[in-house]
Amino acid sequence: EVTVCATMSEPLEASGSGPVPIGRPNPNTAVYVLDERFHPVPVGVLGELYVAGPGLARGYLGRPGLTAERFVACPFTSGRTGGRMYRTGDLAKWTGDGQLVFGGRADDQVKVRGFRVEPGEIETALAAHQDVGQVAVIAREDRAGDKRLVAYVVPDGAAGGALDGLADVAPLRRFLADRLPDYMVPAAFVTLDVLPLTVNGKLDRAALPAPDFTGEATAGRGPETPTEERLCALFAEVLGLEEVGVEASFFELGGDSILVMKLIAQIRAVLGAEVSIRGLFTAPTVADVARLLDGTEEGAAQQALTARPRPEVLPLSYAQQRMWFLNRLEGVGDGAVYNLPLALRLSGELDRVALEAALGDVADRHESLRTVFPETDGEPRQHVLAGGAGRPPLIVVETAEEHLREVLGGYAARGFDLSVDLPWRARLLRMGPSEYVLLV
Repeated sequence: EVTVCATMSEPLEASGSGPVPIGRPNPNTAVYVLDERFHPVPVGVLGELYVAGPGLARGYLGRPGLTAERFVACPFTSGRTGGRMYRTGDLAKWTGDGQLVFGGRADDQVKVRGFRVEPGEIETALAAHQDVGQVAVIAREDRAGDKRLVAYVVPDGAAGGALDGLADVAPLRRFLADRLPDYMVPAAFVTLDVLPLTVNGKLDRAALPAPDFTGEATAGRGPETPTEERLCALFAEVLGLEEVGVEASFFELGGDSILVMKLIAQIRAVLGAEVSIRGLFTAPTVADVARLLDGTEEGAAQQALTARPRPEVLPLSYAQQRMWFLNRLEGVGDGAVYNLPLALRLSGELDRVALEAALGDVADRHESLRTVFPETDGEPRQHVLAGGAGRPPLIVVETAEEHLREVLGGYAARGFDLSVDLPWRARLLRMGPSEYVLLV
């Protein structure tokens, strides 16, 4: 990817202490340590290492996809176009004297539930447990779109020791929960006699078995009431299992905070009841939740929200007050602090009447999309518009493809007068008989 080497350190002292630096960029080589947005990171902060300069390769022979992923445009090349840099996949940080210190591989990081996770941190924390001999943590996606952390543990000592079997790993879960954020606690723990290795001694990830929740899910008694029966079905559906017993813990079967939200939504839709996130974390089994729904346990389920009579003058919420204040501060129509433009390209025959009716249906369903903030003696209030006044008109604008970006930018930057304008608008930009862009 780059000629011979990119950085070189000074001669190292044998008595030196601390991490060994990997040096400074060689002549005719540029090195950048960047964050996820390609911004340089400060001294001492870990970022991803990029290399630029005339020593870069053209790419990978016959692999355009991998080339595009690794050889990326360089935003720091001044005075010329077409500059590229190579994404090494290494993590590094700058020292105060301008040297680089290696910090591991970015490839080992995984993204789970919106968080960037370093499995090595989890492995280090888990290895501190007195009964753990070896450990490996990976992210598995055994179901499409359902990525979960799985910890593989080899007990300290002979096989069949203190951690023999999935039923005995609850202490490990509690051990990590006391030391790491909840999103870093693996959804599953699998005990092994030995970690599988490749021929060159590295962890063989492909040989690690998928966690099997079947035995744990069906342990204990079955449902005894209609509520328990329906809850068992909901637990199984959310967790992707065939069946779940009444006494099985949602979290020990792979549940996490994202799946908790799905379960709450399912309970609301099927049973017409409200269970809080806190309630599920403190009552994680079907039996526990059934007691919450029956009101026989502290923290009983909440009643569903219902519409109540509105006061004659409806005040703004705190979020609405902030939005109104910034709108007044910037001047009517000038500010775009809260503007969120969404542009969708549409190709083919378009039914404009149906499209406008669909936008109107959305407005009818969501009162916040047809609420304006008129003022009385300088005090704003909410006014929910009804009928056609609350539906955004679909305005058609004729334009050419070469002017599209400019036209989109102009409409997207326009502000709103919250006292009279609906908080959303739609423009249909027409470039030809069957080419459109819908800007919301």
